[in-house]
Amino acid sequence: MRSNPPKPLRAPFPVLMTGLLLACTVAPAIADELSEARRLLKQGQPAEALAKVDAYIASRPREAQGPFLKGLILVEMGRPNEAFVVFSKLNEDHPELPEPYNNLAVLYAREKQYDKARTALEMAIRTDPGYAIARENLGDVYARLASESYGQALQLDPANKLTKSKLSRLRELNLSASGSDAGGSGTTLRPSTASSRTTGTAPGRESAAPLPTATTAATRPVTKEPSIASTEILSERPAQKPAEAKVEPPPPPSTAVIAERTAVRQDPERGVAAGGWDLLFSPYTVHYNPDKDHKPVVMLGLNKALEGRWFAGGVVFSNSFGQPSTYVYAGQRYVDPFGFENWYLQWTAGLLYGYVGEYEDKVPLNYKGFSPGLVPSIGYRFNKYVYGELDFLGAAGLMFTVVAPLPKDWP
Repeated sequence: MRSNPPKPLRAPFPVLMTGLLLACTVAPAIADELSEARRLLKQGQPAEALAKVDAYIASRPREAQGPFLKGLILVEMGRPNEAFVVFSKLNEDHPELPEPYNNLAVLYAREKQYDKARTALEMAIRTDPGYAIARENLGDVYARLASESYGQALQLDPANKLTKSKLSRLRELNLSASGSDAGGSGTTLRPSTASSRTTGTAPGRESAAPLPTATTAATRPVTKEPSIASTEILSERPAQKPAEAKVEPPPPPSTAVIAERTAVRQDPERGVAAGGWDLLFSPYTVHYNPDKDHKPVVMLGLNKALEGRWFAGGVVFSNSFGQPSTYVYAGQRYVDPFGFENWYLQWTAGLLYGYVGEYEDKVPLNYKGFSPGLVPSIGYRFNKYVYGELDFLGAAGLMFTVVAPLPKDWP
C-alpha cells in the first residue's frame, strides 16, 4: 500500500538507516585524546591531561589504556586515593593485566601496608610469571617485612647477635631498617623504563631510555617515601609496566616511574569503539504496512569514529521501491546506557537521496530526490567482532542490521 504525503515518516526511514559510509568526505580527522594527554603530562600539565583522558574514557569505556593513564596522572597530581580506586577497577575489569596490581603495590608500600603490597605483587606475578619488575618489587617487600620482624625481635631480645647480623645484612641491601634501633623510612619499589614500541618486548631497565618526567631507575637508596611519576602507558593492546619504589638516595625530588609496557596481553578494541570503522550490512527490513510495490531492501555501509561519542557514515541501498539510494549522516553512540552492559543507543541525522519520480512523495521534504533523514537505533554487542542493530524507521518499518567492527588499523 502506498503512503500519502500526509504520512511523512513512512518510507524515508527505511532508507535512512541503510548504506555505505562516506566518512572519508564527511568525517574530519579523529582527535586522539590519549596521545594528547600523554603529551600534556610530559609537559607538566596534569590537569589538562586528565581532562583529555576523561574524554577518551567516555568514548572508549572498554579499553584499559585510558584508565591506566588516568591512574598515573592522579598519582602525579598527589591524589593517590583516587588513583587507588582507578587501579582497583582496572584489576576488576582486566584481571589479565599485571601492571595495575604492580601499581597498587606501589601505593600500598607508600602507606607502609606491606602485607597488602605483597598480595598485589603476588597477583601480578600469577598473571604474568615473566614480569621481572614485580618479582624484584616483591623481593623488596619481603625484605622490608623481614626488617620489621627482625626489629621487633631485637626489641624482645636486644642481646641477640644473630638477629642484629641479619638486620645489618638487610641494611647492606639498601633497605630501610625498622625496630628499636633504626628509624623506618619506607620502601621504594624499583621503577622500569619504557622500551621501544617496535620490539614488542617487555621494558628493560638497562637498555631503555629514561622518561622525560622522571629520572632513570638506579640502585641507590632513597630517603623519601615513594611516589609515582606518570608516563606513556599501554600500547595498542593494553600492556603497561608500572613502576614502584625501591630504596634510593635522594635524587632530586624525583618520583618513581611507572613505565609503559609494550607486550600486549589483551586484544584491542575494533571499529568505532577503537576510533576506527564499522562495516554495516542489512539484509532485511520489515514494513509496518506492506505495499504491492515494495521491494526487498538491502543495505551496505560504513561508520567512521569521530571525537567523543560522535561518528559519521554513509550507506548505499536499494530503497523500498527498488530505486538505488544513498544516505550520508553523522550521529552519536551511547554505550552501556543506564548500566545495561553490551547494549548501546545511537541516532543519526543526515541527507537522503534516491526517492525520485513517482515515489518522490514517499519521503517528507523531498526536493528532486534529496530529503533530510533521522534514524534512532538500539544495538547489542555480541562480541567485539559482531553487533546486532535494530533501526527504527519512523512509521514505515524496522531495519535489521549486522555491524562488523573492522580492525583498528584498517584500512
